[in-house]
Formats: sequence, C-alpha cells, structure tokens
Amino acid sequence: MNTSVCTWPGHIPGDPAHDRIIAYLTVDIQKSPVWTAELLQHIDAVASGALPLWERPGNAYCLYVYPNYVEIEDDYTDTAGQNTRIPLATFAAAVRAWQQALAGDQENPEKCDKTGQ
Repeated sequence: MNTSVCTWPGHIPGDPAHDRIIAYLTVDIQKSPVWTAELLQHIDAVASGALPLWERPGNAYCLYVYPNYVEIEDDYTDTAGQNTRIPLATFAAAVRAWQQALAGDQENPEKCDKTGQ
C-alpha cells in the first residue's frame, strides 16, 4: 500500500510523527466513514473541554487524545509501548483530510487529497 501520497495542510513527508498518523489512519481507521466521524467527534469534544481525554484501542495502535496533543502507541512491534506525541491540530487536520478522501474516493482513501502531493 502506498501511503506516501497521503497529505494534509502542514504535512511533512518522511516525518516520523506524520508517518505514524498515516499508519494509524490506514490500519486502525481504514476506509470507514463511521469510524472517521467518530474520531473527529471525540477530537472536537476533547479540544473543546467537553471531555478531559479520550482513548481508542485499535488493531495495531492505541490512540490517546488530550487537549493539546495525541499519542499514538504502537502495539504490534518490538517497540510496543513507545508513544509518538503529535499536536492535536496536526492530527485533526490529517483526520479531516482522511474524511474528505473517504467522501470523494472510497476506493483510495490513502490519497488524503486529490493532488497526491
């Protein structure tokens, strides 16, 4: 699977945290508009203070959403237990791009936008 074309405003190709976002969306959120919408609802709830934090265990990662950042814990490799901390705004932008891709291209959500850049 070619996830290198997944992009969002502020995306830095090759950045380990951004690569982790792509992996998380690809493996744990997949092509599910329902899961993507649920994720965005919880991100917004934590960002607004309606929830103090939220976590979502998945197939390969566990996501922890805090008011200013998220942590994506890798649950399937030798480095399990290591978290990647990502600014909440960055993660939310990526999830919104993923949602737009799902709405516009059910066959290829890895392309978070239509430019592939």
